[in-house]
Amino acid sequence: MRTNNVDELITKFKQKDRRALARLISMVENDPELTSQIFKHFEKPNGAYVVGITGSPGVGKSTMISKIAQKLVEQGKSVGIISVDPSSPFTGGAFLGDRIRMSGLNQEKVFMRSMASRGSVGGVSRATFDICLLYEAFGMDVIIIETVGAGQSEVQVLHLADTIIVINVPGLGDSIQCQKAGITEIGDILVVNKKDLGGEEIAVQLDLMLDDAVMYIGQTGWRPPVVQTNSISGEGIDELIEEIWNHKEHVELSGILDKKRQKRLKDKLLALIQYKIRNYVMDNIYPEIEESVLNQVYEKKYRIYDAAGTIYEKFVSHQKGRENS
Repeated sequence: MRTNNVDELITKFKQKDRRALARLISMVENDPELTSQIFKHFEKPNGAYVVGITGSPGVGKSTMISKIAQKLVEQGKSVGIISVDPSSPFTGGAFLGDRIRMSGLNQEKVFMRSMASRGSVGGVSRATFDICLLYEAFGMDVIIIETVGAGQSEVQVLHLADTIIVINVPGLGDSIQCQKAGITEIGDILVVNKKDLGGEEIAVQLDLMLDDAVMYIGQTGWRPPVVQTNSISGEGIDELIEEIWNHKEHVELSGILDKKRQKRLKDKLLALIQYKIRNYVMDNIYPEIEESVLNQVYEKKYRIYDAAGTIYEKFVSHQKGRENS
């Protein structure tokens, strides 16, 4: 895309044009090379509060998010939602189910974007971090990230969210036990949704699990509350939002929030460096040696680790040549 087109979009974006926001999100999702050009136009963002919501399929995440967003708007907050959908391994296209379920949120203070996970570990797309930055620059107060329900692989969302909500429902059999190893480490707030179906038993199980997590709780100084909700009727949503603000206050006062955000920036910085180095190697070095190196490795004349070392040495040599030129 030509620079003047990007500049025009940025101008509209700064005027709170929602179509410009949507276009810029598409750009950062599909064109990493354009992303740095886009963010040159923005001042340092104020820092929206990021809430991650995860849980197995069918626990009611999308309905829950709709209710939370509505309540936050009533509190005067603007909300940006990112729903990271499962995607086809062939096309990378996101399913639209969550967008349909959240269609009632199409209002001035709420913006929702559904995007494909693109097969990334943890179900969180590469571009989610950048979309959060766009939401912040747009002036969103709260960002909600909904991830695909894939169990413990959701740990990656920890790097993107300030508060993590894990949703459970009655009737999932041994699912709580299956998640036991990681659920207390992931969740800052544990929710039992569809409480009308018998949520008290699961709430007791979760409390017992938290009793076993004394060491982890001692490290953070925070015992995750267990909140029972009914996202259809809205019961328990006020209590859930109150717990979000309680956790926000805790991580701010304890310094945990600053540490989390510094870790997030470090991870993003390393990812960008890896991306740039990989692209340089693939464009300038790998084509020269691909066939010969691969053949030698395949024929067991060359160990794959030695091959990687050879490619790295060529990369270093290229860089020294550029410095001396």
